[in-house]
Amino acid sequence: MRYTILFLIFVLFHFGVSAQEGENKISVEEMAKKRQDPVAGLRSIYLQDVLLPVGKGVANSFSIQPVFPFKLSSNLKLITYTIVPFQSLPTLNSGINQTHIPLDPLSVQSGASNAVFGLGNILFNGYFSSIKKKGNISWGVGPAIQLPTRTNEALGSNRVSMGPSFLFNHGGDKFSAGFVIQNYWSLGGEGINKVNSFNFQYFTYYNLQSGWFLESNATILNNWLADSGQQLLLPLGGGGGKTFQIGNSKLFYCATAQVFYNAVKPDIVGNWEIVLQFQFIL
Repeated sequence: MRYTILFLIFVLFHFGVSAQEGENKISVEEMAKKRQDPVAGLRSIYLQDVLLPVGKGVANSFSIQPVFPFKLSSNLKLITYTIVPFQSLPTLNSGINQTHIPLDPLSVQSGASNAVFGLGNILFNGYFSSIKKKGNISWGVGPAIQLPTRTNEALGSNRVSMGPSFLFNHGGDKFSAGFVIQNYWSLGGEGINKVNSFNFQYFTYYNLQSGWFLESNATILNNWLADSGQQLLLPLGGGGGKTFQIGNSKLFYCATAQVFYNAVKPDIVGNWEIVLQFQFIL
């Protein structure tokens, strides 16, 4: 399944070659800085793999994350950011209460005692933002909508969930930082299908030479419906990456790897988390 998905992404990606032929040449260093602004308007596709110890094994969330901007007026654009996760959940310890297990970028239910794999709930984010940027500050605001696309009841709620989302970024030559904050609630639902989830994604970058950079980009999750002491997942850490081109192509790519220590976590979640990411910049 993953190889089929990768093939389709490559096909879609290379449709963007002709669109870039007439554009002014941009350096790797300039693109590295531009891609760090989430409302810069870059068309791109992220492939992200998250490894997180859960129960008796390691949970995995492989997600496809297309990002596409739409110009709405002379000074208003909509940045769409969609997360399509394919998730695997190992066998869980017996005797665990039904509760959400934080698995970045989405939450997984602990309703199943056996290992499962399937499509999780798709999360759509839309950010309305100004086209005319003032200084180093950029921001966007819009809805976060989670769709009940999961193929197994252990992989999420069966209800639509939605709420507000706000994005802020402060760019710079060497250092940039920002955050995304959102909370979404299910439209109805009972028990494990009821959702009240808070996400706070923080991201910081320090640019080096030749497209290399250091980064810390993680999501703090809080499930308000979980038992006391089992609600928060707080990863701390980071890693690095590189923005690059292949051969004489005008296309850009970016690869990153990060390792996190879960400073605060539910009992069922392990102490570490690994996030790998590859970006196709269209």
